[in-house]
Amino acid sequence: MKFIKELTIAKHIEDVWEVLGNQFGQIDHWASIISKSDVSGPAKIPGVDYSIRTTMTAKVEGKQELTGFNPTKHEVSYKSLSGTPPIIKQVVADWKLTSKGDNSTHLVLDFTEQTKGMGHLLSPIVKMKFGKIGDELLNDFKYYVENGKPSPSKIAAN
Repeated sequence: MKFIKELTIAKHIEDVWEVLGNQFGQIDHWASIISKSDVSGPAKIPGVDYSIRTTMTAKVEGKQELTGFNPTKHEVSYKSLSGTPPIIKQVVADWKLTSKGDNSTHLVLDFTEQTKGMGHLLSPIVKMKFGKIGDELLNDFKYYVENGKPSPSKIAAN
């Protein structure tokens, strides 16, 4: 199942990239659903000295492998290695930034989840849950980048 989420952030593209790309391993600073994150693993992409991001939610530890990182195009991609619900085989995410002027950046989050086993029977529930997670991630991200501090929902989650 494919999801595309978009929004505009009232910050220069380099300010947005700083958080999205350069601080990729620090998702726990702004995402409500992530309580802890860290990076590890051997470097596989030029300019990045790690390959794995480990995240902790209230219920599970997850690992994502960085599959793309382009500071010039302001793009970052990764795939899940673990930590997805049992009916999910894998999640692949692509984040892309486009400058909309001096102080505005368009963000597109394009992610796909692949179910396994009988997971396809729960597609409506999965679609609703993943759509909500995508919206929460983007709202938390936007708030953090624009305000320089965690969103009220992130603070409440702590």
